Amino acid sequence: MISKIEVWGDSILRGVVLDPETRRYSRLKEASCVALSSRALGIPSENHARFGMTSEKGRVVMEREIPAHAEGEAALIGFGGNDIDYDWRAVAADPHAEHLPHTPPKRFCENMRAMVCLARSRGMEPLLMTLPPIDAVRYYEWIGRDIEGKENILVWLGDVQQIYRSHAAYNRLVVELARQLGCRLVDLRASFLENGDYRPYLCMDGIHPNAEGHVLMECVFLRYARENLRTA
Repeated sequence: MISKIEVWGDSILRGVVLDPETRRYSRLKEASCVALSSRALGIPSENHARFGMTSEKGRVVMEREIPAHAEGEAALIGFGGNDIDYDWRAVAADPHAEHLPHTPPKRFCENMRAMVCLARSRGMEPLLMTLPPIDAVRYYEWIGRDIEGKENILVWLGDVQQIYRSHAAYNRLVVELARQLGCRLVDLRASFLENGDYRPYLCMDGIHPNAEGHVLMECVFLRYARENLRTA
């Protein structure tokens, strides 16, 4: 029986959305996917997710904040979007140089493995979450909105859809890690893609799910919990 859900992740699990009018980020709070799911399932949750969090930073936060004894709890772990991101100003300044993601693939996998092992050491059931798909065109426009020479980013990428392919590659790492570690996998990405055109579920920055996207995520969480977890 799952008694509580502890959440570690980035701004997506934190419920951060972009207001298209003010072009500023804010939190959905009680309308986020975590809050909605927690209420619907009748299970308390503790949200440790942070805006801008990579797996590297998330691992540190988890080591600091995880309960000493958490038997019967679930640990929802969702990272990748910030890990595969780049210093886009540096890319625009020198598109012919080598540029590495914030967290290279090998280190990303090491961090995710460490978090899974830590959760299990405290008696928790780790759940890995796939990445919602990115809209490469909108994301490119957003990251380049105030970068001089943003067209150099495309020179480095080759084509704008390389953003999508790189993002998808880290998603595949999560799927493979779940298989290797024998973890349960909450496949958000599949549900977004099943809708065909998933762009209406994303904010204007092309990466954060909007309010409608969080409702879709809630549906995925509820279906997954009722089919795979003993919650009541």
